[in-house]
Amino acid sequence: MKLPKHWKRAYISFLVWFKNYRKNFRNRFQAVEVELYDLNKVVEPFVHGFNSLLVVLAVASLIASEGFELKNPYLRWNNYLDLAIVVGFTISYFIRLFLTSKRLQLIRNRVFETILISLLALIGLSYLIGGEGFVEYMESLFRVRDIWPILILATKIYLIILIIERGIRAAPIILSLKRKPTQVVAGSFLSVIAVGAVLLMTPSATVNGEGLNFIDALFTSTSAVCVTGLIVVDTATHLTLFGQIIVLGLIQIGGLGLLTIATLFALYVSSGLGVGQMTLLKSTIGETRTSETFHTIKRIVGITLLIEAAGALGYYLSWHDLFDDNSTRLFFSIFHAVSAFCNAGFSVFTNSLADQVNALNYGINITTMILIITGGLGFTTLWELLKGNPNHRLRNWQFSIHTKLVLYATGFLIITGTVAILVLEWNGVLAGYQTSDKIMLSLFQSVTTRTAGFNTLDIGSLGISTTLIVLTLMIIGASPASTAGGLKTTTVSVLLLSVWSTITGKKDVEFAKKKISKETVFTAMTVFVIGAVCLFFFTLLLTITEDQPFIDILFEQFSALATVGLSRGITGELTTAGKSIIIVSMFIGRVGIVTLALAFAKRRTATKYQYPSESVIVA
Repeated sequence: MKLPKHWKRAYISFLVWFKNYRKNFRNRFQAVEVELYDLNKVVEPFVHGFNSLLVVLAVASLIASEGFELKNPYLRWNNYLDLAIVVGFTISYFIRLFLTSKRLQLIRNRVFETILISLLALIGLSYLIGGEGFVEYMESLFRVRDIWPILILATKIYLIILIIERGIRAAPIILSLKRKPTQVVAGSFLSVIAVGAVLLMTPSATVNGEGLNFIDALFTSTSAVCVTGLIVVDTATHLTLFGQIIVLGLIQIGGLGLLTIATLFALYVSSGLGVGQMTLLKSTIGETRTSETFHTIKRIVGITLLIEAAGALGYYLSWHDLFDDNSTRLFFSIFHAVSAFCNAGFSVFTNSLADQVNALNYGINITTMILIITGGLGFTTLWELLKGNPNHRLRNWQFSIHTKLVLYATGFLIITGTVAILVLEWNGVLAGYQTSDKIMLSLFQSVTTRTAGFNTLDIGSLGISTTLIVLTLMIIGASPASTAGGLKTTTVSVLLLSVWSTITGKKDVEFAKKKISKETVFTAMTVFVIGAVCLFFFTLLLTITEDQPFIDILFEQFSALATVGLSRGITGELTTAGKSIIIVSMFIGRVGIVTLALAFAKRRTATKYQYPSESVIVA
């Protein structure tokens, strides 16, 4: 359809007039914009300080409202505090919007904040002018009864996310103060453990309304963040739903890593990250290229959520006869999916999965094993498997030497462990089961002992020979860049390949027609030696502080350092000193032996000279 010529002329004239008017308007107020820019530089520090105060108030209000059962007048004062946070947050946003000269950019960069502020402002005005119809419309639109408390909760959580984002942005400053990325990683885990311990000490976290004592709260928080699974109180009966949700959140943060989650939030609620932040995060997620850091983080989070969702669906379908309440059934499914993929081993069943209803449920067994294995392969290997081959021809797939080592080692350990447990316990703890059930139970224990922590058999009833097999599987653990712990499959594989090269007289360590660098071999040796020293030292301390059988103490220490979570039943009987030793072991096992050593060791600069070599008789 063609417009008449006079309409076209009118349209063009209007555009010319509008451009001239906009140009004149901007020129007229250019001086005002300059004044606002100068004012913004003066006011900006005060705005940041005010926002920091709002974050402190938001954290205090969140802990008070969710962790304690507030009654009048404390409940009324907390409501006033919530209102002050919302009003302060709104005022801060409009001040920044008024003072900046890039308003559209601010709105685009903080879309979620803009939407949240708009909803808060609209509902607040509706309450003031008595427009309850709009509020009811919003509640019906979002299908909630009372939208105001939800928006207040969203505001407090968003403020906390913002402070985490600023922590990410401050990382280059930390590094400029001679800090190391390894120290940032260790510090991030410590901060999450501390917050989790405080939350678990609140009355709302426990059924008795008293909260956990300090050492038990610290132990539980460390076990969850370090995805270990050792418990001193029963998660199913001692913790409330609020406490279980805290544990679930700690497991998820511990599995993915605080820096990974915080970075994802920072990239979506802010304007992005700089080269300094990306360089820091590159080393924490195992990426070699700074430009690929953001894509790697998205892949890690995306793969995690996708697999956990599939696992939750598997659990939900497998428990169709166990729960009458769908909401409870859904929560149990999500909890165990996250716990299994993160290799945490926490369960909201008192006996883990050893109850008759779960131990022989093939759906539960298969779902759990798939989650444990995928979580233990490592994100690098998972992505390489999912990416596949562009030509869609299996014979042309070219896996990296890392992925090949991981797949071969994982398959060998699962099969060998299954056969060993099946043979050694055929007439032992497996006696009385059908052959198919014996195979399934043996396979499950072989998979879960490599840092997962779930069990469908009584671990304390296993024979000594089987226990030694389990100890071996536990200390080897899963693979690097995964949610699991242990010395890692690649570490042990490289050491065995090095031994084989020495025996056969080869100069280099080779695998799959590739040469493994000496730096990798030295790193594997370092991990093994430091791990052995830690095991000996902490086991020695436990024999001094605990009055328990040695095999049980040894098993407990292996489980803690390898972040497995299995126990022979002495965790709850540990003394305060024993719990403290296990806490330190779990932290070292999760952060990484070499990572923690590099975080506090002084690195010597490379020298430009070499000493003369001389042989030493070692064998």
